[in-house]
Amino acid sequence: MKIPNFYIEDMLEAISLVQQYLKNCTEEEFSRDKETQDAVIYRLMIIGEAATKIPEEIKKQATDIPWRTIIGFRNVVIHNYAHVSMGRVWEICQTELPKLTKQLSNLLQRLPQVPKL
Repeated sequence: MKIPNFYIEDMLEAISLVQQYLKNCTEEEFSRDKETQDAVIYRLMIIGEAATKIPEEIKKQATDIPWRTIIGFRNVVIHNYAHVSMGRVWEICQTELPKLTKQLSNLLQRLPQVPKL
């Protein structure tokens, strides 16, 4: 079994990649760029999937992180993808991901560090 640190690091990497994809991109450009939309949504799915792997006892240490919302969005993207609003995706990327980066980084600092193999 992989440790929670691995999944938190995955989430942080996915956020970083989303930020790279959207660097110098306007909302209008994003709304027309299917390739960037696909890349961003894929990374949001990774964030949600990794969140499902975090044990409940770790989630309870970070009640400021909206775990259920993150996982819920992943479920919508996977199971009800036709109803995903690109405007909402943009909003998540601009407002929620920066906050989530700080929250996940704080959580990671509080967890025991495991040596890399």
